[in-house]
Amino acid sequence: MSWQPIHHGTYVDWALPDPLNNLDPYLVWADGCDFAPYGGGPPGGKLATLIELKPGKTVADLIAHSGGGLQLADIPGPYRIGGSQSRFITAWPAPAFFTRLKTTLADVVARAEISLPVVPERPRYKPPAAPHCGPAVQRGIARKTLIGVIDDGCAFAQYHLRDSAGDTRVCRLWDQEQYGAFAQQGQIPADFGRGHEVSGSQLQQLMNAFTQHGALDEDACYATARYDRLRRAATHGAHVTDVVAGSVPVGSLVGTRTMPPTWAKADDEASSDDAGIVFVQLPRACLQDPSGAWLDLHVLDGLRYILSCADAHTEQIIINLSFGPQRGPNDGTGMLEKAFDELAQEFPNLSLTVAAGNSFFERGHAMFKLSAQASKMLHWHIMPGDETPTFVQLWFPQGATQLEVQLTPPGSAPSPWIAAGTAQVWPQTVSPSCGIIYAPHTSRGTLGTMVLVALSPSTTFKPSKPIVPHGLWRIEIRNAASSAIAKPIHAWIDRDDFNLGTLVRGRQSHFVDPFYDPLRYLKEATDDTPGSSALVRRRGTLTGIASGDGALVAAGYRHSDRKHVRYSSAGPSRGSAVGPDCAAVTDQSRSLPGILAAGTRGASVVRLIGTSTAAPQLARWIANGKPPPGPIPTSPPAPELEGDGLLPL
Repeated sequence: MSWQPIHHGTYVDWALPDPLNNLDPYLVWADGCDFAPYGGGPPGGKLATLIELKPGKTVADLIAHSGGGLQLADIPGPYRIGGSQSRFITAWPAPAFFTRLKTTLADVVARAEISLPVVPERPRYKPPAAPHCGPAVQRGIARKTLIGVIDDGCAFAQYHLRDSAGDTRVCRLWDQEQYGAFAQQGQIPADFGRGHEVSGSQLQQLMNAFTQHGALDEDACYATARYDRLRRAATHGAHVTDVVAGSVPVGSLVGTRTMPPTWAKADDEASSDDAGIVFVQLPRACLQDPSGAWLDLHVLDGLRYILSCADAHTEQIIINLSFGPQRGPNDGTGMLEKAFDELAQEFPNLSLTVAAGNSFFERGHAMFKLSAQASKMLHWHIMPGDETPTFVQLWFPQGATQLEVQLTPPGSAPSPWIAAGTAQVWPQTVSPSCGIIYAPHTSRGTLGTMVLVALSPSTTFKPSKPIVPHGLWRIEIRNAASSAIAKPIHAWIDRDDFNLGTLVRGRQSHFVDPFYDPLRYLKEATDDTPGSSALVRRRGTLTGIASGDGALVAAGYRHSDRKHVRYSSAGPSRGSAVGPDCAAVTDQSRSLPGILAAGTRGASVVRLIGTSTAAPQLARWIANGKPPPGPIPTSPPAPELEGDGLLPL
């Protein structure tokens, strides 16, 4: 067993003099291990991809120069409207597209990255075929306010989501799952070519068919639609949708020491009949992967779908996204973040809200500086019984290509020092279980250099599949130059626990640092200790899509004492973002964490925890015409934790 360079693959042209430069490291790793972590090679070789075009270039230029790697039907309709100036598009290109990125496409494509879910081995999963996309469709919902939610599980029949006539306020629902729900009631959206969409009238017809004597049989309604995401009493999407647009606001469901919840109905724009709801259901295979490797393409398509539902009567569009990866450059230059910026310029009436993240205490972020000829060691604990791959992103300051990386598996010899422009795998080139990809420039961000460390699962049910040893892996970063690195080096571990309603297959890895919290089992610290020599940091844990300008970011605070909650991620970012834009209530008290909002049946409410519930509160605040952030400043100010203030209930 030894470390060896990657020297084969279909999607990377290794014959070029600098094959890794400006490529997606995840594509290099996937290509080098035959897409084993992603369910095997996709049908026809076409990969879900997010593409950034160079300024002044169009989709027509892209197709003309792709040499057969892209056809018009591989690109969804909204990105090829006549005269469209969109530089960020989604597509399903063939291998020829990727091998031409550094040759014939170099003058057209700025960067491209794959958007594939990591697939555990237990579920039966068939990688979806590339869709056949038609021209753009304008759906046109005549509502003053359009509220979009990109999430999982829309309880469209829930009592809190009804209008004054008792009908559902969900005007459109697109299930992106290729073999998902609403196959009988809906149709495939022609412009995106996958999944099924249903209109509000179709949803209401479905509800009417199972209503007798004023009582709706929701079980039969959802079962007939084959919307099995709603088999459960609670879903992430039902909770989030109720928080942003439900008839009973969060403030009516949160009591105090002396006052019980009022349960008073809302009288605001977000819950009015003039506010229509458009829901985008994310695919099952994506939700099973908490890393967010799939996020870019599906979210950008979801945003474009929601925007296609606006018409001349629409005065404001508010879209909430309560999913986010713990990966990325964290400086606002990630492709999805730049796409948010572009949409904000294209649609002045659009407001996009995202959650800050829940990784403050996960020990998944490290930060340090390096002196000349010095090195630092990260101890990375891989858990036993982890059925999913594990990833770490190392982000170096721009131009710091003199840094080198060495990885040591438990009980094995270390890798050679990996320099910029190198990709190595271990323990063999065929079906490797570990890889290090160090590109001088990466598609994942434009301000710095990224090193990807990718590991296979630590357990398997199939003896032929590669696994890695669990235990402490060591990542050493060495500064081989004669001058110090002025800016910090960052490391982020991809999220690997589970999303609500999915099976627990991953086990979150973490960094081990004796200086992080030396009294951890006596009295756990609530924040980073000033002056500590710990490499692991709680600050700087904002989710990977929360550091740009195109989206507003909401963190969490506790209602009982107005304090930062222990899981809510914080700034600063590697870029200009100091922290979130504001904070909203995510816990009622220490003894009563979480907040109440809609379940999936009747008028039921359930309690969920996390900044996923903060972002929709910010979205509702905007929908009601109240400019963020809230009017409650903290004393002393804590911009890295709570932005400019606290949103009131």
